[in-house]
Amino acid sequence: MNLHAVIIVLVMVLVFFSGCISSPIVHDSALGELHAHYEYTEGWSVGLGCYERVNGYVYNAGNATVDDVQLNYNLVNTGTGTIQDSRSIYIGSVGQGNTATYETILDGECMGNYRVDSIFMK
Repeated sequence: MNLHAVIIVLVMVLVFFSGCISSPIVHDSALGELHAHYEYTEGWSVGLGCYERVNGYVYNAGNATVDDVQLNYNLVNTGTGTIQDSRSIYIGSVGQGNTATYETILDGECMGNYRVDSIFMK
């Protein structure tokens, strides 16, 4: 096999693994009238390595604006129960009947199995 063929195969493998490599896992959580819906997927890229991408939204089902809404996400190793990474996401004010969207990345190890836990800080 010549050098050009090896390079082409290597590039194809990197492109294949640079996107998400799992199906999204969907979760919901609530605090009073605030509801968070989020999903996360495993991914790998040359720049980030292995990671979990979290996408979601917060919905206010109440009759008043809720100020200073914040979510905390933990990437938990399912084998050991330890937290691999954590991110706080400041949403701000969410008006009555309104929705706010967010996205974040949690860093993982390529050999680990993880779950993502969400906690309302407000």
